[in-house]
Amino acid sequence: MRYFLSLFSILFFSTSAVSQLNLSVLYSVGRTEPLIQQQILERYNANKPWLQNPFDEMNWLNGYGFGIRYRIDALAFDLKWENQIDRLRASGADPDNNNAAFEQELYFKLTSYGIGIESFFSDKFSIHASFDFNKIRYRTEITGVTDRFELMSDWGMGSTFSIGYNFVGNGVMHVSLRPYMHLSWTNHDLSPLDAALNPDLPSAENLEEEFLNFGLKIIFYNGQW
Repeated sequence: MRYFLSLFSILFFSTSAVSQLNLSVLYSVGRTEPLIQQQILERYNANKPWLQNPFDEMNWLNGYGFGIRYRIDALAFDLKWENQIDRLRASGADPDNNNAAFEQELYFKLTSYGIGIESFFSDKFSIHASFDFNKIRYRTEITGVTDRFELMSDWGMGSTFSIGYNFVGNGVMHVSLRPYMHLSWTNHDLSPLDAALNPDLPSAENLEEEFLNFGLKIIFYNGQW
């Protein structure tokens, strides 16, 4: 028993000496080209030719997130929560309502809950991968309706891969610049979005979207690196 306690003490204190717990805050900007979503918006625009400002393409996402990381030597494990958002706007004079001003805004949000692993080649260079649970959500504001309301939401799974260029601080704060790619293992069915935006049009088929996006994350860590 004494030998077991001695071995446990050695392992515990040696692990404690090289391990570190950090909190993190991040900002991200990413490029995306959701082709299925764009097909739905093009159907919407074509069905309202009187729009002076039709819906544009959604090409950029930006967002923020929080996480917690536990590092042991050259490996780290983390949990994260992250939002990426965009907003689109369409407006014009509605001929079916005496040319009254019409405006509709479409709000998109991609929320990710992830668990990840990071490998350090040095303090300044690392690679990271995570398994993510993703939720997409569309809400809208429209002329004549007081409150913003939801059009659809859907869950899926995916992963994020990144390379870390780390700037080690003085023990108070550190910064990591991370080119990343986010991809989906399961696609999102956008049929409810099409039905909500284009109720007068025949239903379209094969409306599954991947939401691949890639860009840059800036992550701030506290504590020792």
